[in-house]
Amino acid sequence: MRMRFVAAADDLVEWIALRLNLGPVPLVASVYGMPAARTLAVAQRVGIFERLGRAPALPDELARELGLEPIPTRLLLEALSGARHIARDRQGRYGLTRRSRRWLDPASDRSVAGYLDHTADYWAWWSDLERVLRDGGHVEIHGADAADESWTRYITGQHELARLSAAEVARVLELGPAPRAVLDLAGGHGWFAAELCRRHEGLQATVLDLPGSAAVGRRIMAQTRMADRVTHVDGDMFVAGLGGPYDAVLCFDVIHHLHPAQVVTLLERVRAVLRPGGSIAVLDLFRRDRGRRPRSSAAFLGLFFHLTSGTDLHSPSELRDYLRLAGFGEPERLRVRRLPDQSLFQARTL
Repeated sequence: MRMRFVAAADDLVEWIALRLNLGPVPLVASVYGMPAARTLAVAQRVGIFERLGRAPALPDELARELGLEPIPTRLLLEALSGARHIARDRQGRYGLTRRSRRWLDPASDRSVAGYLDHTADYWAWWSDLERVLRDGGHVEIHGADAADESWTRYITGQHELARLSAAEVARVLELGPAPRAVLDLAGGHGWFAAELCRRHEGLQATVLDLPGSAAVGRRIMAQTRMADRVTHVDGDMFVAGLGGPYDAVLCFDVIHHLHPAQVVTLLERVRAVLRPGGSIAVLDLFRRDRGRRPRSSAAFLGLFFHLTSGTDLHSPSELRDYLRLAGFGEPERLRVRRLPDQSLFQARTL
């Protein structure tokens, strides 16, 4: 008890020092930000969270089972424990905490452990930031061969994130009476479409995405027994035939990869395949209007999207302009509690 009190007191002292600007905050962010992210990603990649999800283990025991070196394994466990992702008991065994088990145990239905594995790929991308700043361009992250294993990490991680909000998104979207068909553009895992199908009897969904992404999505639908309701089609959303007509089209986490003219072009393609009165739903992270201080998460992600797509976040007012130019009415913003940093808009054809 005394040790926990001392640790809490130390944390309070550090917090006060940072709040009073008595410590070099940029140095703290630079020195500790890198290991904080890397230890999580590597721990997932080498199997530590999966093993600790089954039972606590001693460092040497864990290293032996996972084929790791004992000393760096012990140090990694101590770092994860210091960050309170895992905890050590009196016998020296490490295990997931009650809070972290929800997010880090791969067996949890809310686990984001697979997404952590995907973030390990980010390191190579961020290393190119200086080049992008000096010379322009961006890192191409969607050009890997369809058989490349990076697609599995990417789409599996996105599926884990979608599981946290897809059911609520399906509840707030209005598809009209007895909807029959929905198109999910670049929908990858297909989970948003799957939740809509679960909610609406008789609804069938088509997910159009690049071959590497669609292949992973088919596996996810087969594993979740939704393959009879959600069909994946290989194709580029700007080139492939979109089929239709549809009651609704989902455009989720897509437009931050696109320049304004591309967004309008895509919306015009969507408009052409909707039934009369059909709707488009746009879910994304949006930039605040000019002059307002950006949220820190949005600012970093805006830089990330530029790094990986050469684009920028769009604002809600810009989205309204794009929709108007493409023949849609005024979009309605739908509140989704489980998407605090993202916004969901739905607009109907005129």
